[in-house]
Amino acid sequence: MVSLVSFSLSLQSIMKMKRTFFVLLVSLLLLSACSGGKGNEQLDKVDSLVTAEAFDSAYQTLMAIDKRDITTNADQAHYNLLKVRTSILIGKPLPTDSLIDSAIAYYEKHVDHEKLADAYYYKAINLKDFQQSILFYKEAEHHAKLSNNVRQQYKIAEGISFVNGRSAKYDLQLAYAKEALKLARFINNKKWIAYSYYRLGVAFSKMESEDSVLLSFGKIRPYLPYVGNNDLPILLSSLGTSLKKKHPDIAKDYFLESLKYRELTATYINLADIYYDEGNFDNAYRLWRKALTIQDATPKDVAIHNIIEYDMERGKTDSICERVNEIIAIRDSIDDKLKNDTIKDLQTRFDYEVAMHEKDQTVIRWQWALIGLFVVVVGLALYIIIKRYKEKLLLKNHQMQIQEYTNQISLLKESGEDASQQIEMLSDEIRKIMDEKSPRLSQGRMLYDSIMEGRPIVKWSADDEKKFIEYFTATNYRLISRLRKEPRRENLTDHKLIYLLLKEMGKTDKEVCEIMSLSDAGLRSIRNRTKPLKSE
Repeated sequence: MVSLVSFSLSLQSIMKMKRTFFVLLVSLLLLSACSGGKGNEQLDKVDSLVTAEAFDSAYQTLMAIDKRDITTNADQAHYNLLKVRTSILIGKPLPTDSLIDSAIAYYEKHVDHEKLADAYYYKAINLKDFQQSILFYKEAEHHAKLSNNVRQQYKIAEGISFVNGRSAKYDLQLAYAKEALKLARFINNKKWIAYSYYRLGVAFSKMESEDSVLLSFGKIRPYLPYVGNNDLPILLSSLGTSLKKKHPDIAKDYFLESLKYRELTATYINLADIYYDEGNFDNAYRLWRKALTIQDATPKDVAIHNIIEYDMERGKTDSICERVNEIIAIRDSIDDKLKNDTIKDLQTRFDYEVAMHEKDQTVIRWQWALIGLFVVVVGLALYIIIKRYKEKLLLKNHQMQIQEYTNQISLLKESGEDASQQIEMLSDEIRKIMDEKSPRLSQGRMLYDSIMEGRPIVKWSADDEKKFIEYFTATNYRLISRLRKEPRRENLTDHKLIYLLLKEMGKTDKEVCEIMSLSDAGLRSIRNRTKPLKSE
């Protein structure tokens, strides 16, 4: 009887243990389900939006997630990664790396190659130190290959190409641009193929392979319809910027096409530069003024500087105050945009009163900055005007001295007398003026000597052209005067005058193209523009 009771008790104990085990099993299943519950679903939705390149929607969806739904370490790491990722993609990177570092630590511990590749990529892309950035890019590249994610491999190759370009490692920039193109073709993403050809062209331009640049950019054309209207004007403007120096006519077409889709500050400024180099100063001035009215993130300081310099060259010093008023108007429009953006973000991130207080502080800082800017601009304008006036007087004095000494040397040589000692003394005086008193004339002489000796000049700046002409004015004023006075089809700019001087020096068309970095079409254009009226 006792054994039967014991058996009955044992059976009851076993049944209780089974029920306990069942309850525990159900609890574990429910806990597991919760770990992939509401928070996990929302994070996956954000991932999907990023993949679809709906970056603003992805960011807003992430910010709307209730933190109480983030219940596991895995979800927290995923949330941190997505917050860094979407913040960068909408152009508002976080000020610290704490979130991305915590995500990297978690995924390193749990060995998730795909998320590690993403984490290292966004760590790299947000760094200003290119040497440190390339190390994280290489980590991202390693994990992307292990995860066999071709899309990740593409964007990482693209990033490594960019960093190598900024670090002047152009061979690696080109190699990774080719790798990005290969991956874009593999997944047949036509938008990425367009961007890959653009980066390939940029890499070739750094290596001064102009034929390859034009070939790469030419291959973009069939893929432009796939870029999308939001990105297309930026890509077209970037193409123009890359071609502006060597192929201004082609660059102009890209800028004009870009403006058909959207007006961008950078597009107007670059197009104005081309018009200015062509001697179309009024059109350039109009476009610089237009650039000031465009409300985008591009700084306006280049346009403002060019406008002020243009006005000062023409004696319009009173217009400086007008420029400052325009800057104030730009400030006001930017401030309004900041406030509107803040109101939109209130739904997910900020309290309205706190945000408005921050924007009021921004307005106050703008006001003080503008007062300081006004004082600096007026002071700088006066300083530049006085300094340039003095420099021009001094330069003209040195040019006249050199002309006088040069004329004396010519007369001594024509006299037929032995005046070698006097000629040497006068030549020494000319050298002293150039070497000790007028560095601009000395630099102009170096450019002249380089051309005469057949040594290449890698790149002419606008100031180099002025120095070369100033040296010629000092040593051969009659030639400069004749060329300037001769009536022509178009106004004679410094660039066109350089062409005429090179021809006077006996340079062939081929040599002129090499010295001035002109194409055959560019040479024909400048020849027609400088043709004297009497020869028609």
